[in-house]
Amino acid sequence: METQGAVRTTHQSLPELDAYPANNGSMASSAETNAQTCGDGNICGDAPKTRDGSICGDGNICEGALNTRDCIICGDGNICEGTLKTRDGIICGDGNICEGAPKTRDVVICGDGNTCEGALNLELEKLPEDTIRHIHSLIPVQDAARVACVSRQFLRSWRCYSKLILTKKALGLSDDNSEGSEIRYISKIDKIFNTYSCNGMKIKTLRIDLHLCESVSASYIDRWLHIAVKSGINELSLSLPYSRKKKYYFPYLILFDETATSLLQSLYLVECIFEPIETLGIFRKLKSLDLFFVHITEKGLQLLLSKSSGLERVQIDSCTEIICLKIPCTLQKLKLLIVKACEKIQVVEISAPNLSTFDYNGVPLEICIRDPSQLKHVYLSSYMPSRILSYVSAKLPSIARNVERLTLLSRGENVNTPMLPHKLLHLKSLEIKLHRSGESPIYDIFSVVSFLDASPALESFILHAERDAIIHDCVAWDDLYPRGESAYKHNCLRRVKITGFHSAKSLIKFVIHILESAPSLESLMLDTTHGYGQKAGDASKCTASKRRGKCSFMSVRDIKDANSAVEAAGRYISGRVPSAVEYEVLEPCRRCHTGSQTVDEGWWACLKQRSG
Repeated sequence: METQGAVRTTHQSLPELDAYPANNGSMASSAETNAQTCGDGNICGDAPKTRDGSICGDGNICEGALNTRDCIICGDGNICEGTLKTRDGIICGDGNICEGAPKTRDVVICGDGNTCEGALNLELEKLPEDTIRHIHSLIPVQDAARVACVSRQFLRSWRCYSKLILTKKALGLSDDNSEGSEIRYISKIDKIFNTYSCNGMKIKTLRIDLHLCESVSASYIDRWLHIAVKSGINELSLSLPYSRKKKYYFPYLILFDETATSLLQSLYLVECIFEPIETLGIFRKLKSLDLFFVHITEKGLQLLLSKSSGLERVQIDSCTEIICLKIPCTLQKLKLLIVKACEKIQVVEISAPNLSTFDYNGVPLEICIRDPSQLKHVYLSSYMPSRILSYVSAKLPSIARNVERLTLLSRGENVNTPMLPHKLLHLKSLEIKLHRSGESPIYDIFSVVSFLDASPALESFILHAERDAIIHDCVAWDDLYPRGESAYKHNCLRRVKITGFHSAKSLIKFVIHILESAPSLESLMLDTTHGYGQKAGDASKCTASKRRGKCSFMSVRDIKDANSAVEAAGRYISGRVPSAVEYEVLEPCRRCHTGSQTVDEGWWACLKQRSG
């Protein structure tokens, strides 16, 4: 076991992310060439002397810390008494070294932070370079630079570090909101690119987040992208501010070189103008394409898709210039297509033969799928009144006859769902979300039975219903729900969950229909609180969110409606539930949701108690 004390030290702060570690061809052998480096970049006066330094999480060297040849890195910055001497360090998740931990030449790494007896000895020098680089690539860029200061292996890897995640958080500037913070952020990014360019360092993954940088110059972005693409980039993500007055033109000229474009695997653009032309290079390896608020014409998009035959997923969101979206048959590998909030779009034509998932958000339109045999998952939604359920009941069997999972979101549905003209023979999972609009609700939720009747293989059904999304007819109940046999049997239906359950006649009737027509039903959950309730009658458990420290707020009206729903469920449903069915009714938290004041005092009392 080798340890050395330093005869003399020189100040060496942790490198800035824009500083390239010195490369003199070889590591110095003298103890005089290194220093003790702390997390804040200072040399502690009383810190034990080491060859490369002892680095603690708080930047201090604990008294009695052991000398090592390279470093000891602990999660909490403390070095426990009796820590074993190692050549490169002992790295533990919690910063504690268990007594009797085996001595290693480089590191002992345990998943729980403890060094177990008999732990496997790992020697970094014996690990393949590719493995070291892969491990290094998983570390955030700021930490990757720091660890390169204290390990020869990671220093060599740093010179090939190719993953740049340039966000304020990654660069340690997330809390910098002072005047000039934007300029400092842009300057730091620019220095990083200068370092990579001057030293010939490769960039394989690049993510630049500029969504808060309204004044960043286009010339800066052009140069950054040129450096990245020239180095042979695989993944490119560029996010620009939505409020930027002058839109940024993506420099398509850098994509002419097929040597560069043939390596690109992922392209993610937010808020820019992208105008591909005929001389665009071929994206032989491009698998993922995401366009958000990108100004691109139909012709430009068609050209881009025609040059990207290897695409596996495509997302087009808020691209307002597209009217007719055509997905060519050359996209043989395309599995996922997402189209959202494209205001002018009227037609979607899909010729990709192996598409398995289609996610569309917008007003109902003409959808033509040449070969829907592989389409298994469909998500259709609209946040505008659009009669999505009626549209799907008429069009879905021809669009996706083999669908297995269907999710529908409708706002202001004002036409009852008719019977489906054809069966959905393969549908196993159905989820329907009904949101209210500003108009008076007239939708009868019982008409959703049409989807159940058309789905003989259905196993799971989830319904989210806002109170003002369906008609609420409070009629006397006693003679409306005689026990009887349903005309249809849902023999495969096993799991049913209804969120937003309330005492509307049509909703109670719908639940009773399920109980009488689903002989294989295993579980039924009625949530009266829109997702933050507790089991009825259980007053021992407050459902306060661990993240927020309190129960989610419920208005007085919501609490009143929920309590009425619990009463209605007990009166008209509970007695009909078979004993073999797991049955739950979720109600408001009795501790937080008292409903005694306009602003619920119980809710505030719970919050104050938890915060105190």
